[in-house]
Amino acid sequence: MLQLGIVDLEDSNDIDEFFRLQRDLYLHLEQTATEDWVAEDDNQEVVGWARSIERDNHLQLTHFFVSTAVQGRGVGRTLLNLAFPLGRGQQRSVIATTNTGALSLYLKHEVGFQGMAFSLYGEPQIRDFETDLEIEQVAASPQTLENIIAIETRVLGYRRPTDLEFFMKNQPIYLFRRGGELMAYAFGCDGNSAGPAAALNPEDLPIVLHQIELSACQAGLDSLWLTIPAAAGYAVDWALASGYKIDPFYEVLLAKEPSLKLDRYVMTQSAFIW
Repeated sequence: MLQLGIVDLEDSNDIDEFFRLQRDLYLHLEQTATEDWVAEDDNQEVVGWARSIERDNHLQLTHFFVSTAVQGRGVGRTLLNLAFPLGRGQQRSVIATTNTGALSLYLKHEVGFQGMAFSLYGEPQIRDFETDLEIEQVAASPQTLENIIAIETRVLGYRRPTDLEFFMKNQPIYLFRRGGELMAYAFGCDGNSAGPAAALNPEDLPIVLHQIELSACQAGLDSLWLTIPAAAGYAVDWALASGYKIDPFYEVLLAKEPSLKLDRYVMTQSAFIW
């Protein structure tokens, strides 16, 4: 999937397959969008689209598309002004592709470079590991939601119960404690997606990834994809040492404030949202 960039018509088969796999997430974002705008040409054909979500005064651009037929005519700029207006959101962010035209527009909308994220893929395996963390698979519940929010607010800096409730309906949930104290959470693999996950201590991310990988094995999957910020060195090191490979596609992480603690975070796969 080409997120937040320009898509050519010859990619339509790949897009259809990706939509099939990520349909539920698309519908969730559609139903909870803050701004959702399309541009049409004289024939009422859609030539552009921009969508954003707002969670706890954090405005995030989740989708941006402009047809190659109308690029350079101000369509993209107008869409961004509507869906990602300047001055809105204490925190603002975009998970962007490397499309240079789109990046030049984003950087004019109160966001700056915060890092990169790698897509890593490999065959999940059941591995031996030692840890002092207590790992528990938990059911979706109000208490589980509050536990995850407690970690995320310290890592991402904002609350997003709407999105976490969506993940809780679709993926296995794991909590990690040390001496009874909550230290990390992870959403395991449901077949189409893995993550997000976060740890209060970056050194604990490899154990979190072990559990995500184990969930993929238990689901009978022969491949696992992970989206990991480059700043999360412990997680990247674990993935490479475990035989995962870096896909050529990578993402540029943009935000207004440097409050996202990406050194202790594993992103949603695929990363429309954090």
